[in-house]
Amino acid sequence: MLEVPRWASFRKVLALGAMRAVRPHPRWGAYARDAGIVLAVVLAAGTGDAAHASPVREARVATREPPRPLARPAIRPAPPKVAWASSLPAIDVKNRNTNARAKIRLYADDGTLDRDALRDFMRVAASAADLADGPSGEVAEPLDTRLVQLAFRAAYHFKNAPIVLVSATRKGAHGKHGTGDALDFQLVGVRAATLAAHARSYPRVGVGIYTHPKTQYIHLDVREQSFHWLDGSPPGVTWRERRLADRSQQRRDAAYARALDLPEAAGK
Repeated sequence: MLEVPRWASFRKVLALGAMRAVRPHPRWGAYARDAGIVLAVVLAAGTGDAAHASPVREARVATREPPRPLARPAIRPAPPKVAWASSLPAIDVKNRNTNARAKIRLYADDGTLDRDALRDFMRVAASAADLADGPSGEVAEPLDTRLVQLAFRAAYHFKNAPIVLVSATRKGAHGKHGTGDALDFQLVGVRAATLAAHARSYPRVGVGIYTHPKTQYIHLDVREQSFHWLDGSPPGVTWRERRLADRSQQRRDAAYARALDLPEAAGK
């Protein structure tokens, strides 16, 4: 039987067993049995190098954390209301040539210009009804923004009077009507002379008054230096315009500020 010291390592046991096994001996089967017994004893006793081997590390099962909730976008608070703007009513606007009309509130409650309402006004003012917008959403016949603001300033000044549009952009026209910088309009219940006198108080505008009994409307345009005139010609006829004196023109134009385009209530 193979004798193995207790201090022998596992590798040495195998080596001794192999040396014994290769010796020619008639009792080959006994040697193999002895080597197997010795191996079992060493493993059971835990002696030798095997006893000092590093312990087997236990497998760590990673627990999957629950997904973090997606951060919700911050909700911006609604802009604060401004008293003068929130109190403004919608103005009835009508094109007397196309019969297009709409109720338009040009300013939002916070006092900013409502761009959708601005485009609605331009669509009503167009030279033909139901003109299609451009491919990018722009209106077919755009108007100067300040021009529209001044028309609404006049309407609010005269107790929310409805606006009747006579002419805005004219296709093929020269001058202000060809560039979208002019409006011919009336205010329901307001004499043309009264409306013109009020509009002449605006800085950097052109104001013409058509005084024939069959016209009775004003021309309003935006420009750098104010210019005012009177035209008494009947519809379809162009007479020579008469310029109106304006001694305060330079002082008024020099004092221009964008706040002067807003309704008068904004300055109170």
